[in-house]
Amino acid sequence: MTTKYSRNSDSNNVMPTVAINLVLAETKVYSGESVRAQVVIDSADPDTIVHELVAEVRGTGKAGWVNIHTDKIYETEKDYIAATLNLVQQSTPLGQGRHQFSFIADIPKNAPSSYESQFGTIRYTIRISLISNTANATLSELFPFLVVTRAYFDDLPSAIMRQIEYTDEVDFTVCSLPFGTVYLKIIMPRTGYKLGENIPSKVCVKNSTRKALKDCKLQLVLKTQFEAMSRYEHVNEKKLLESVMDTFVLGRIKGRTEKDFEISNLKIPENAVPSQYNRSEADPHIITMSYVVRFTALPGIETEIPLMITSKGYKNIIRHGNEEQPQPQSTIRPPNINRPRHSIVESNVKSRGIAYYC
Repeated sequence: MTTKYSRNSDSNNVMPTVAINLVLAETKVYSGESVRAQVVIDSADPDTIVHELVAEVRGTGKAGWVNIHTDKIYETEKDYIAATLNLVQQSTPLGQGRHQFSFIADIPKNAPSSYESQFGTIRYTIRISLISNTANATLSELFPFLVVTRAYFDDLPSAIMRQIEYTDEVDFTVCSLPFGTVYLKIIMPRTGYKLGENIPSKVCVKNSTRKALKDCKLQLVLKTQFEAMSRYEHVNEKKLLESVMDTFVLGRIKGRTEKDFEISNLKIPENAVPSQYNRSEADPHIITMSYVVRFTALPGIETEIPLMITSKGYKNIIRHGNEEQPQPQSTIRPPNINRPRHSIVESNVKSRGIAYYC
């Protein structure tokens, strides 16, 4: 699959004699791989002499906003890749017709995924600059391309790929008088998924209060955290942005009842951004992204289960000359009460717990 861009010189004073096309070998590039591109130039002037033809590959992250209460300006910029490639030798004739120039640029392994939002962006671009002996054939154009962080299930802790049973309790108290407790249980086959997968969840709710629970639903939420520095005080500040990726409506639960909902599925979009977190304290990202499955109900019930989203599944394993790819668990199994695996995560709330099962 190829991606093709086409640009012409847009000067108002001269008639352009060249047109530039950029063809990418893939629609997206994974971090740690190479972007392979081909510059195609159509020339209408047989006397064009190219003094310089350069491809600049840039990857830049920006975060910034204005605090409406203090009028402080926060902004930060970080470069992830900056490569300059010379495509021709000096004083190269460019005759009439079509000419092609290929190049390859490596994308760093720690390069974050392309991202766009109101508080920050991560953009990757290729600028093609052509300098010739005439103004008609001198131009510079900018072309974007997409980068996705390469991450596998193999990179995740093994406990994340096991079935999870999450429990929570919410006590309702009015004027120091107890009105009852809502018991919540969410069972998931695992908490590690890849882009494009479904997240099956089994929700069980026991409502021991007299009041009905309304608008019960599950949501897949992307949490993006931005970090920027104030322009004058040079103090870092963080901002959180939440985006709902998918919603599954469960309905309502009457008072003094217990209900087991059918398995609900949340869809991870194919074009979403995988989880991105700081792997090194010495070189932190200015934009980090994490996912949660959130259960909400009225009045005032909200609980979250953290997820890890990767761009790919398991790495291929070669056995007896054949490539095999392990399949992650996608079905919810009844818990084995004889061999429970205790949580590797301890909550601050004693009534809240997570259990993994082998």
